[in-house]
Amino acid sequence: MTRSQMNDLLTGYAGSASENLYEYEYDLYMFFYGIYRDTPFRDIPDTAFMFMETDGWQGMSGRCGVWQYYESGAFDKGRLERAAAYLKADGEEEWADIFASGIHDYAAQEYQAEDNAVPYPDEWIDGSEKIDNWIYANELYINEWKRRLILTHKDELLKLAEDNKGESEL
Repeated sequence: MTRSQMNDLLTGYAGSASENLYEYEYDLYMFFYGIYRDTPFRDIPDTAFMFMETDGWQGMSGRCGVWQYYESGAFDKGRLERAAAYLKADGEEEWADIFASGIHDYAAQEYQAEDNAVPYPDEWIDGSEKIDNWIYANELYINEWKRRLILTHKDELLKLAEDNKGESEL
């Protein structure tokens, strides 16, 4: 994506209604993913990391249940904790607590048997339903938070697009 394309994307994102932000967020996600897909999560800049994490968290909740987000994240030790810490540092105490409540050791060896002989504890799955409900009830707030995150760092994104020389495709 070129600098000009990123500017157009961010202009549209800034002017869009909250319920329509998803129309721009796919392109933002894919831009970040194209640049950072092979980068260890600890080395991804906060803006890209938090956008991809919160967008993935919210999206997974809507598609198949947030527990699958936590399940996949459990294999990158520290990734989910980084996101929770960022939310807390950003003043999002309730959100950080809700987010952190889903972090469990889904990667533990006893849960990795091919025959699924040991199921995940019921309280993990029940807790994830509460998180799904929170996400649903706060969908527009989450959307606006992601927009604020992106637009607060607009200059960084424009520079990233420029430095990337259009190599990250839409």
